[in-house]
Amino acid sequence: MAPGDSSMAKKISGPRILTANLLGDGLVVFLGTDGSWAPGLESARLAHSNDDVAQLEAVGGEAARANHIVDPYLIEVEDTGSSLLPIEMRERMRARGPSVNLEFNSRSNGHALVADQAVAG
Repeated sequence: MAPGDSSMAKKISGPRILTANLLGDGLVVFLGTDGSWAPGLESARLAHSNDDVAQLEAVGGEAARANHIVDPYLIEVEDTGSSLLPIEMRERMRARGPSVNLEFNSRSNGHALVADQAVAG
């Protein structure tokens, strides 16, 4: 561990998962047990130890350097046995998905509306 690197300095107190945003569209994703980035927590890969944390951080760093994701970081979750629940409210909100109606805010709908108005106007 390099001086000043605090990412693994603390002993973890509960299970962690790795989250990030996809580079292309900003979608919130979680690292799955199969190594893919998925929008749901259902198959998220859990870290229970500092070694697990280091492995997740390495995978996240590689994916960020390859420009697949941005800003990977670990979040603490509660493993209820049937599901994973983020501990922090912010992360619960991120896991639920956008809090706006994407019908009016999506890239494809927004561009189509602007194009239609430009042709009509």
